[in-house]
Amino acid sequence: MKAELQSLKEKLLKALPKYRSICILTHKNPDGDGLCAALALQEIIANLHYSAQIVVEKDVPENYDFLEGSERIKIFRDTMLFDLLIVLDCHEEERLGKCIPLLRTAKEIFVIDHHIQQELIPDAHVFIDADTVSAGSILFSMFEEEITTFPKTSADYIAAAIYTTIVNDTDNFINMNTDTNTFVTCSKLMKYDIVPGKITEDFLLSKPVNEMRFVGEALANIQTFDADAILFIVATETMLERYDLLHKEISKLTRWVKGVKNVKVVISFQEVYHNRFRLSLRSNVIDVNKIAVKYGGGGHLKASGCEIKGSLEEIQKQLLADIRKQL
Repeated sequence: MKAELQSLKEKLLKALPKYRSICILTHKNPDGDGLCAALALQEIIANLHYSAQIVVEKDVPENYDFLEGSERIKIFRDTMLFDLLIVLDCHEEERLGKCIPLLRTAKEIFVIDHHIQQELIPDAHVFIDADTVSAGSILFSMFEEEITTFPKTSADYIAAAIYTTIVNDTDNFINMNTDTNTFVTCSKLMKYDIVPGKITEDFLLSKPVNEMRFVGEALANIQTFDADAILFIVATETMLERYDLLHKEISKLTRWVKGVKNVKVVISFQEVYHNRFRLSLRSNVIDVNKIAVKYGGGGHLKASGCEIKGSLEEIQKQLLADIRKQL
């Protein structure tokens, strides 16, 4: 795997000076891994004396402000064209959403991901390591030596961004994907001027009061099935309106019910618009990726996601049947 990563790095370093325009992409509805990995790579490329733009579908939440998230991104426009694309935390065309047209005109594409392999973006240089905790961790493995030579401000920024990718994908080190390599990487990041507690507070904990009230309502209405083995938590558009919240502000609902006694499978249902729901599936017992793939999504064995059309009642009935087959 190290040889494959080194090969990809060499190809990327050769590609950077060949093209006038460079774009970094991640999946639609970017999370703390995809977006923060993109921020880290943008800073790495800048220190290699090139310029790259991060393009996303829409503005990012305020919890990325400590990394200047909103200042460092560009919102996708139909007129955008880039010669070189680097896709992070995603390897499927469909997951790029509105940014898919950028693939059509790119002269060269690189993909770096850690999700279970599904359908690959065509004609791309691809590196996937499903055993690595985050896409940001892969980037750190690629450019660890170079980062040590960067100016302190840039190196510290990159370390903070990569640490955030790990906090995101381990849910602050409580997920089952936290392993020896996770802590080895974090110990290396601690050589830079980062404060883990402050990053966790800025990224995970700094919630406005109205969001906490929203979470309270969601928790008050959880449903459980099969002697509490299955737990559903729901966020509707009506709830968002009630608490004056946006979709991007209420991600990670599943973390509020993690560790509930006897629960083996958790699914959060977030209403995107009428009769369309974004699902996050979590389990340490069954293969939730198998279920997500069935509905056009994907991710990891124990954490995955998808979007489904239909009424909430219909979708929940389908998911119960899928879960029970595995349980």
